[in-house]
Amino acid sequence: MTELVAVGLNHKTAPVELRERLAFGAGDIAAALSALRERAGLGEVMIVSTCNRVEVYAVAPHWARAGERVLQTLADTRAVPLAELVAHTFVRGERAAASHICRVAASLESMVVGEPQILGQVKDAFELAQREGTVGGVLDRCLGTAFRAAKRVRSETEVARGAASVPSVAVDLARSIFGELTGSGALLVGAGEMASQAGIHLKAAGVAEMAVVNRSEARGRALADELSARYAPWDSLDAELRRADIVVTSTGAQRPVIDRALLRPVMKVRRGKPIFFVDIAVPRDVEPEVARLEQVFLYNIDDLQGIVHDNMRARAAEADRAGSLVEEEVGEFVAWQRARSIGPIVQALQQHARSIAEAELARVRGKLQGLAPEQQKAVEALANGIVQKLLHRPMAALRQAAVGEGAEADLAGAVQQLFGLEVPSATAVAEASAASMVKRELVRE
Repeated sequence: MTELVAVGLNHKTAPVELRERLAFGAGDIAAALSALRERAGLGEVMIVSTCNRVEVYAVAPHWARAGERVLQTLADTRAVPLAELVAHTFVRGERAAASHICRVAASLESMVVGEPQILGQVKDAFELAQREGTVGGVLDRCLGTAFRAAKRVRSETEVARGAASVPSVAVDLARSIFGELTGSGALLVGAGEMASQAGIHLKAAGVAEMAVVNRSEARGRALADELSARYAPWDSLDAELRRADIVVTSTGAQRPVIDRALLRPVMKVRRGKPIFFVDIAVPRDVEPEVARLEQVFLYNIDDLQGIVHDNMRARAAEADRAGSLVEEEVGEFVAWQRARSIGPIVQALQQHARSIAEAELARVRGKLQGLAPEQQKAVEALANGIVQKLLHRPMAALRQAAVGEGAEADLAGAVQQLFGLEVPSATAVAEASAASMVKRELVRE
């Protein structure tokens, strides 16, 4: 029997220093999916890697053992000691795993509850895994449930209305330090969705001037035009740092793009004028040591949690309502999964009984030749009727166990042993399900 497992670390369990060591770039995930599937023995797998979390959602026999293998594979491939990784990670199976996945998609596990970016990030991760062929029937059903739950949370509760986002919290932090931002100069390093959101909030806060620096000129210019800002090429980063008061960094670089060697001469030119960095990238864009320079104020994504905590307290009631909606959807997924796990046993039991009845009828068919055709059919119907009546209670109990709490595995195993049933392996069932699965279009607005 295959089981759902969720393994990983996030802003609640691990500091940014560890999260950035585990983080996957967009170009790394395909190889990571292949490695996890092969080395951890997973039937299905996807990876969600964002600034706040690196999580693996998978399907395999025995979720707890699969979780251990996932952690070992991550430790080996990301060069992180296993003991350090285990101290900051979680492993959840079956209903708890489904609940976690749905809560992540619905933004109930985000640093800023209700923020909209995470749903798109989970959808992107799911689509990538689909393209790589690592999604089968269970993840397909589970993620469909998660997207439906997220949609219900946004439409049926207030949790996402007026919600802060990580970029908006970053701007709030800048305002708490500088006071009003009117007249300040801002620099965006990076041109992705987080940079765009930060730019929108900075403009709303009244910054006088804004520049965008990005390695890709096309994307940098596009964002600058969108924000009515000025684009500057990457090789002018040091010059832009001399002018800016507030710097928000959110590139996808795997190493810091701003370090002491770059910033020391910049600060000499600034002659004591303070500069404020908010680094919302993981891995981090700004080397932590720059904070030792005079008049340099550096905050990373973990430093935003104080402001976030206040936001969360104000949303606690709505978050509870949203959580109840999510659990309704999770309950339906769990019922489907239990029924799916019982199905092969029911089919095998029916086939076993039919084969016995057919064999016994074949054995005595010669003795029935003297009977009229109607009488022969009556004997066959009698045999089949006895079989169906004998099977009625076992099959009803199996189906009832499928909607109960955890009894289906014990009962299914007992039935399999009592009747000597040969049931297809979990791997064969998963492969057959994946082969016959019809891809559904993702829920999009």
